[in-house]
Amino acid sequence: MYLNIYMYMIMFILSMFMFVYMYNQILMNLIMLEFVMLSLLMLLSNLMMLNNSMIIVLFYLIFVVCESVLGLSMLIIMIRSYGNDSVKLLNLNKW
Repeated sequence: MYLNIYMYMIMFILSMFMFVYMYNQILMNLIMLEFVMLSLLMLLSNLMMLNNSMIIVLFYLIFVVCESVLGLSMLIIMIRSYGNDSVKLLNLNKW
């Protein structure tokens, strides 16, 4: 069980590093933010299984969904207003 917690902490640290590293591309920034939320969800669900109170995880999931919808709507508004905002640089074949 502790191996899973360490793995989720490493996921969180790496995703925060990529969140800071990809600051100029909004789409990649939103993807890394969702990865941060995913790692925190896994960590929170492991910790809440010990207490047998999973209602906090449901509240967290509601928060994550609202945050992702808000981020994507802001991205769409920014793309329609100002242009592509480095979305053309998101070519996964170069990675």
